[in-house]
Amino acid sequence: MYKFLNINAKLVICVAFFSFFSEFGCAQRLQSTYLNYIEQYKEIAVRHQQEYGIPASITLAQGLLESRAGRSYLAQRGNNHFGIKCHSSWQGARVEFNDTSRHVCYRQYGNAEESFMDHAKFLKGKRYKSLYSLKVTDYKGWAQGLKDCGYAEDPAYPQKLVSLIEQYELFKLDSNQPQVAHHENLKPDESIGHSTVVVDGAKNAVLRSADGLHKIHRKWKLHYVKAGEGDSYEAIAGEFDLSQEELLSFNDLQHGQALEPGMVVFLERKALRCVSKRTHKVRAGETLWILSQKYGIRLKSLAGMNHLHVDAELEPGMRLQLQ
Repeated sequence: MYKFLNINAKLVICVAFFSFFSEFGCAQRLQSTYLNYIEQYKEIAVRHQQEYGIPASITLAQGLLESRAGRSYLAQRGNNHFGIKCHSSWQGARVEFNDTSRHVCYRQYGNAEESFMDHAKFLKGKRYKSLYSLKVTDYKGWAQGLKDCGYAEDPAYPQKLVSLIEQYELFKLDSNQPQVAHHENLKPDESIGHSTVVVDGAKNAVLRSADGLHKIHRKWKLHYVKAGEGDSYEAIAGEFDLSQEELLSFNDLQHGQALEPGMVVFLERKALRCVSKRTHKVRAGETLWILSQKYGIRLKSLAGMNHLHVDAELEPGMRLQLQ
């Protein structure tokens, strides 16, 4: 199907992308599912860019977002990474989903590459013609253009793509890549339709929300995320390949404790002592747990340093040791 110009291109692409893996260290290990997805499908994305003019970063970001890095039921069951629907012309295998209000049929593919090919055919349709006047390196323009052309109803869809592209530096794949394929005209398939609609409330949900993608922050030499509206410990743990028990342990939490928007959630075990600040003057409403999260210190360690029980009430003005 593809015209390869360099049999060693695979190695060259891997080497070109290696610098990304070495830059963030621990954060990448926490995001192994996403990194593995990028590693697995980046060559297809680069080929499609060179053949059809679709930025590799856009293809990969859409795949990550819409298939939950290949973990959605639809991707697992049908190798369908972009919510491609059956429609009347589809004669192949199907993944069908029923709920109380509708019946939805999605295409089932023999492998993921077939799904990527239909994605390319879909984006070559008349609706998206204006996108090809943009530079292939203009991932922000493409992300916004997809929304403007009606690709997704989610108003935050462009921002989600851009966030993924920048967090994983996928834009590096859009330029200075070895030539692996010639440009060719791909005939669009106007019968192809897709859905980015989230299907909830089912044991085997076809599509799962990608709203839980979090930006990683780093402070006190520790990696953490901030909880969003409607977030859950289960969703955060699943995103970063952690068990829920591990995540709760890292944050000195028990099952059932509320997760508030904006709350800091550490992705690794906190330190025994604060790495830079020595003491803290207690303010009204602060607890040992709040301060343990504020400074990245294990709750028992903070309590022990100050000869307090973990549930001890703190008086405003108290001076606590952090080291």
